Amino acid sequence: IDVPSSGTLDKNLDKDFGRLEVPDGSGKYILALANCNDDGRDVNVDGEYIWKSVHGYLPGNLFNEMYFYAVLMGVYFILTVAFGIKMKMHEDAYIPIQRWIFCTIVLGLLETFFRVGDYWVWNDDGHRFYFAMGTWIFIGEVKRGLSRCLLVMVSLGWGVIRDQLNSLRKIVILGTLYVGTAMAQDIMDNLAIAENEVLSDHQEKELLNAAKALAFLMATIDITFIVWILYGLDGTMQYLENMNQSRKLSRYLRLRCILLFSILFAMMWIVFSLVNIYNPNGGILKEQSMWVIGGFKQMNYLVVLITVAYLWKPNPNAKEFAHVMELPTLGEEDDEHDLQMIENIPSALDDEDVNMDSFRREPLSKD
Repeated sequence: IDVPSSGTLDKNLDKDFGRLEVPDGSGKYILALANCNDDGRDVNVDGEYIWKSVHGYLPGNLFNEMYFYAVLMGVYFILTVAFGIKMKMHEDAYIPIQRWIFCTIVLGLLETFFRVGDYWVWNDDGHRFYFAMGTWIFIGEVKRGLSRCLLVMVSLGWGVIRDQLNSLRKIVILGTLYVGTAMAQDIMDNLAIAENEVLSDHQEKELLNAAKALAFLMATIDITFIVWILYGLDGTMQYLENMNQSRKLSRYLRLRCILLFSILFAMMWIVFSLVNIYNPNGGILKEQSMWVIGGFKQMNYLVVLITVAYLWKPNPNAKEFAHVMELPTLGEEDDEHDLQMIENIPSALDDEDVNMDSFRREPLSKD
C-alpha cells in the first residue's frame, strides 16, 4: 500500500485484499504488517485477523490432541459405568475409599468432556469457549490433586489396616496447595496460547516465566507426595508382613510395583521432553505432535488409577476384607507367642469368591 505524504488514507484490507490462502504446506505462519518507509508517516492499523486451517480454526498443534481426549473420554465413561454399577450392586459392603476412587473417575470423565467441548467449539467458530476452558482446567487439577491424596491414603493403609487416618487434614492441605498452584500455571499457559493475538511479546514472556516458576513449586509438591506415598507403602507393608497378613500384603506388592514403574516411566519421559525441547539440532517431535508429551502423562496417570480401582473394586466382601484380620492359631510345637496363618482367607484378587463364614474366630489358649 502506498501511503501519501499528506492527506488521509482509508483502506480496508478485507475488501482490497480478501483472504490470504496458502494452498500447500503445514507449519508456523506469520502475518507481518510493516511500514517500509523509515522517513514516512506513522500508520495506524486496527481490526482483527483470523487464522483458519483446513480442519478449522483450532491451532494445528491441538487438532490431534482433541481426538486423543475424545478417545480418553470414552475410556473414562466405560470406567465410570463399570465401577458405578459394581458399587450399586454391592452398596451394603462398600468402604469409604471406594467412594473416593469413584469421584476421581467421574472427575476424569468431566475433565475430558469439557476439554473436548472447548476444542470442538474453538475449532468450529474460531472463538475460545472460556467457560469450558476454565471448567476443564479446574476439574482436571482437582482430579490430579484428589488422586495424589488418594494414593497417600491408600499407601497409609486406609481401607485395609485402618478405617481412619489421623493425618487426613495434612493430606487435604497438601492436595489443596497442589490444586491451586497447578490451576494458576494452567491458566497462564492457556492464556499465552489463546490470547497470543492481543498479547505483546513482553506480556507473553511474563506469563510463561510465571508459569515456569509455578512449575518448580509443583515439582516440589509432587516430590513431597512421592516420598510420602513410598514411605507410607513401606510402613504399611512392614506392618502386614509382621502381622502375617499375606493376602493383604499381596495387594500392596502389586500396587507398589505399578507405582514404581509409573515413577520410572515419568522420569524417563521428563528426560525425553527436555531433550526434545533443548535439542540444538531441533526437536525430536514435530510441533503438531507435541501433544504426545501431555498425552503420555495422561495415560500414565490412567494406568495407576485403573490399578487402584481394580485392587479396591466393589465386591460383597470388601468391608469384611478391609477390617478383618487373618486369624492366628497356635500349633503344638509353637511357642507361647508364635502366630500361625489360617487357610481360606480372602485376597485382593479372589475376595469375591470367598465365603466370609470361613473366617474362624478361635480363642488363643495356653497349654
